[in-house]
Amino acid sequence: MSDRKIDTGIIQRGNTYRFTVYLGYDTNHKQIRKTTTFTPPSNVTQRKADKLAKEEYIHFKNKCKGLTALNENMRFNDLCDVYFKIYAPNRLKPITIYNYHNMIKYHFIEYFGNKRLKDITSGVITDFFNKHKTTDKNGNKKALTHSNAKKLYTILQSVFTFAVSQNFIKKSPCRNIILPSNKSDNENNRKYLTEGEFARFLKLFEGYSSFNTIIKVLLYTGMRSGECLGLRWDDVDFKNNMIHITHTLSDVGGKHFLTAPKTKGSNRYIYMNSTVRELLKEHRKHQKELQLALTDFEHPEMVFTSATGNYKDRSCLNTSFKRYLKNSEFDFLTLHALRHCNATLLLNSGVDLKVVSEHLGHSDIGVTANIYADVLSSTRIKTAQIIEFKLSS
Repeated sequence: MSDRKIDTGIIQRGNTYRFTVYLGYDTNHKQIRKTTTFTPPSNVTQRKADKLAKEEYIHFKNKCKGLTALNENMRFNDLCDVYFKIYAPNRLKPITIYNYHNMIKYHFIEYFGNKRLKDITSGVITDFFNKHKTTDKNGNKKALTHSNAKKLYTILQSVFTFAVSQNFIKKSPCRNIILPSNKSDNENNRKYLTEGEFARFLKLFEGYSSFNTIIKVLLYTGMRSGECLGLRWDDVDFKNNMIHITHTLSDVGGKHFLTAPKTKGSNRYIYMNSTVRELLKEHRKHQKELQLALTDFEHPEMVFTSATGNYKDRSCLNTSFKRYLKNSEFDFLTLHALRHCNATLLLNSGVDLKVVSEHLGHSDIGVTANIYADVLSSTRIKTAQIIEFKLSS
């Protein structure tokens, strides 16, 4: 029996109508199309059957364009290629692109690489996070900590959000994901200094050195290490006792350069207390002496540099810090933890959460509240106890 064309995309063969909807082309320039069949009731006239078929075709076409993934057979590998070709250069900083690329290659490609997008579900992602293991510095395999899982989840979420925006998939599978709990790692270990430990900690960094100055400036100001190493002397206003955070020092593949701060709120002013002011003044005096002794000082405009005047490497600074504290009572601290020590001290001293958030350069107050939830909880307890004491005395 010959086919009978009813309308564009509708062909009748016998009592059955075949629908075809064309949905453009995929990334390999292959035409995407969806097909289905429709059989009208047997007791209707030909004219009525054609009308019903046209109505059903419109429903099918709308469903295809609005509710069906347009490129659900794309593999995760290919999605990542498009992500780094189209999205990343226009939306992410170079250092973020570099880190995301390495993290995806190291953590995701083996597990997800050849999977089709339609096969990557919330359950599949949850399974990954609860089975995936990383290698520590000693070469031992260990399960993901909750904090590391959250960082990886952020990357995966960014990739699938892009897939939704490009109509490759209708909904992101990064929903209702169950990440490893805090109990599965050592995140309950203390990461901050108590008020009684600050004096002992600072005693370890007495005397002048560029290293000692950086550590104390980080602790006193709460700056990110990249912000501190990205400071230029033009950013330091000794007259008004202010530091203007305008850059962060980024490292991509061993090459250093200044970029915009992490968030819009990170471009901010930090007031210098007298200690920080004197630290920076003394450091500037030593740096000028060093510049006179060298024939070539690469970056005299920078506050902190290497011994030869080049940009100060953040990873090397972090390694030096960990090595310096090894076998001390403070060997649990990291360079970034100094920022948390600063914030914790402010919050425990009753400084308003909004002020602390602006001081740290967070994107919004909710970020600060989330990071320091435990500190805020203990502060609220202290507040209640103060009220009780005042009213009872």
